[in-house]
Amino acid sequence: MLAASLPDLDSLDLEAVKTLLIDRHERYTAALTSRTIEIERLVLLVERLQRMLFGTKSEKVLRQIDQLELQLEELQAANAIEELQAVAPAQRPAAAKPFRRPLPEHLPREIHRHMPSHEACPDCGGRLRELGEDVAEMLEYVRACFKPGSPRTGLRPWGGRSSAMCGRS
Repeated sequence: MLAASLPDLDSLDLEAVKTLLIDRHERYTAALTSRTIEIERLVLLVERLQRMLFGTKSEKVLRQIDQLELQLEELQAANAIEELQAVAPAQRPAAAKPFRRPLPEHLPREIHRHMPSHEACPDCGGRLRELGEDVAEMLEYVRACFKPGSPRTGLRPWGGRSSAMCGRS
């Protein structure tokens, strides 16, 4: 948006670039100042109308308050967006780090399954069935070599579940 309205900066001398920068800064400051003054004016007007509301219950005053609050919210949102865009990229918060890549396939793997000790539901006696599993890869150090391990937990329902969950028909 801003880059499209700028002249070719490579063709300008140092003084012209300084003048252009000062002019842009003054325009930006003037726009922010006028927006801040308008926000302050609307806040004061809303407060005054709310005080008037206690004196007379007028629907017109209520509509004016609603309209002014809406304008105030729009201006504050526009001001926040403008300030966010003005922040230098180095000052913006860093994006969340991506998740870790899976371990290479050529490494030898050992799969350890952690299953419940019983095959039937302790409450109803129904046969447990597998619903899914949780898989996590960990890198183990075993005497100067690395190998990924993959502990897996079988998810089986038990403890107060319906007979359909236990595998009974």
